[in-house]
Amino acid sequence: MNRLLRDISYFLILVLMVIGITGVIYHAIGENGWVERFFGGLVHRSTSAIVLIVLGVLLIIWLARRWLIASQSNALFNDFLMYAMVALGVFFLGRLVMHGAL
Repeated sequence: MNRLLRDISYFLILVLMVIGITGVIYHAIGENGWVERFFGGLVHRSTSAIVLIVLGVLLIIWLARRWLIASQSNALFNDFLMYAMVALGVFFLGRLVMHGAL
């Protein structure tokens, strides 16, 4: 019985984490999303700003790959990311239940 409850709780954490990731992606690339709002105004600005932002995004991706590789030194950071996605999952699930949309 203990194993069943543990497995159910792990599954619920996984579902909440997936809902959190889905909500972030939906709000980032959806219609009128964060990316569209940011890059929509950026296209009308200078080309150098676009180049700097692309370089910044590449740097962030490179740093994220280094930090997310599982090891003992960054296990706390990885746990923080997981529980942040779970918290966002709870938030988006609450919005879905109350408003009918993410």
